[in-house]
Amino acid sequence: MQFEIDQNYLIQITQELVRINSTNPSLSPDGAGEAQIAAYVAAEMQKLGLDVTRSAIAPGRENVVGILKGSGAGRSLLLNAHLDTVGVEGMAAPFSGELRDGRIYGRGAQDMKGSMAAMLAAAKAIVDAHIHLGGDLLVTFVADEENLSLGMEALVKQVSADAAIVTEPTGMQLCRAHRGFILFDVEIYGRAAHGSRYMEGTDANVRMGRFLVELEQLGKDVLARA
Repeated sequence: MQFEIDQNYLIQITQELVRINSTNPSLSPDGAGEAQIAAYVAAEMQKLGLDVTRSAIAPGRENVVGILKGSGAGRSLLLNAHLDTVGVEGMAAPFSGELRDGRIYGRGAQDMKGSMAAMLAAAKAIVDAHIHLGGDLLVTFVADEENLSLGMEALVKQVSADAAIVTEPTGMQLCRAHRGFILFDVEIYGRAAHGSRYMEGTDANVRMGRFLVELEQLGKDVLARA
């Protein structure tokens, strides 16, 4: 299997993606959300002949899935990137997409619109080379990665594949695992007592302090096993 990446296409798509404001509205009061950029990647995949589905996960928040169908004789591969970015506070030209000295500038150029463009360029290379895949290639874009990963939560309920590559930038080093996260509430109960009869009370602050010490140690233990 041989194919070539269209470098001009890759650069152009990256620039155009950077020029679309897709800041996460959960992080920035004036965040544009993912609807516009979702429409863009959906249109690009349709041009390439992929079967495209757009799914709303919240108002103005969308996932996009494109499938390049295989014959069914091989295993499927899923490529993934997120559509949203963090805010643009303090940036003079956050959506310029300027190409200067071999680099593209603007919010999301690295995290992760360059990766989004790379996924589209990879699909284009396969299509242009008339390569007939044995298994499906799923090109997926999700919303809200920068906050609660609502898009990924919805995606895993919608599609599945034999293998997946999350195209987050990792300094050109393969990363075989990724940290998840858990949100939880901890309630510590105390018992009020008069200062002269302190022995009848329970100090919730002290108990919380003990919990935090143990939580810190757990973090160290987990990192030591990584």
